[in-house]
Amino acid sequence: MIKSLKYVALGFAALMGAGFAASFLWPQKTAEVMLKGFVASAGLSRHVVETPLGPVHYLQGGEGETVVFLHGIFALKEHWVDMSRQISGSHRVILLDLPGFGENPRLSPEAYDLNQQTKNVQMVLDAIGVERFHVAANSMGAHMAMVMAQQAPERVQSVALIGSPINVAAPELSDMQKAIEAGQAPLVVTSQEGYEARMAWLFPDKPPYLPKPIMDKWLAEEVAHAEINREIWQAVGRSEVPNLEEMAPDVSQPVLILWCQQDRIFHPSGAAVLAQALPDSTVIMPEGCGHLPMLDRKRASGKEYAEFLKAL
Repeated sequence: MIKSLKYVALGFAALMGAGFAASFLWPQKTAEVMLKGFVASAGLSRHVVETPLGPVHYLQGGEGETVVFLHGIFALKEHWVDMSRQISGSHRVILLDLPGFGENPRLSPEAYDLNQQTKNVQMVLDAIGVERFHVAANSMGAHMAMVMAQQAPERVQSVALIGSPINVAAPELSDMQKAIEAGQAPLVVTSQEGYEARMAWLFPDKPPYLPKPIMDKWLAEEVAHAEINREIWQAVGRSEVPNLEEMAPDVSQPVLILWCQQDRIFHPSGAAVLAQALPDSTVIMPEGCGHLPMLDRKRASGKEYAEFLKAL
């Protein structure tokens, strides 16, 4: 028995050693294997749909009414995986890489105008065959979610703003808005130092743990896209769109507003402005999280969203 346990221990040590070596010898491959395992562990599968914008990648799992997850600028569909675990037991979940982001080919700068981006997402959902859906979205994606709810109430059943949305006229300026007024672009990454600096903008404490091969992969991809990312940032900033509180009275669906009190990207004072303008809203303002509560409080955010959906 002791000898058998010894062999098991030696085998485990050898496996760990091989994995450690692989992460240095083949970092890209190691990251891809890790990501595949991460996605599969949540019961999700990878899909690609062909659209007039080119191929669009997404993750899908679960059964029931459809919930579509939309990320923010420079973010990824994988950012929703852990939170989606709380939803996929009772719903079909679709986690999109927005057109022009993530694994999808980059588009011309004008395609990133917010009005056009909203049309792009609707085009993708049509291609997948999604007719009616709930939508959970963050930041830039949250703006698109609200516009779709206003323009297509027959399709959008409810909206969840997971983290602050863009384009709310808050009584107080956020740290990022002050930085933008000073001519900075805090979310555009051009180097490892810039990547680490952005983490400090997004998370009030330390960033959630991320295996080094995956972090290195995502960092390399962002730096490689630095030039187009600057153009995307400018295109989004030039978009001529109304503030969300202006369109909110026309959004009749139930809306969950989950806005963290330590959000440095958009000031939490905006939550009350938006809630007051919406006919049917639920507001949750947790402590200890920043702009991406699906990452720094993924399980809690998922449970709160599951309860919101259950109550509809």
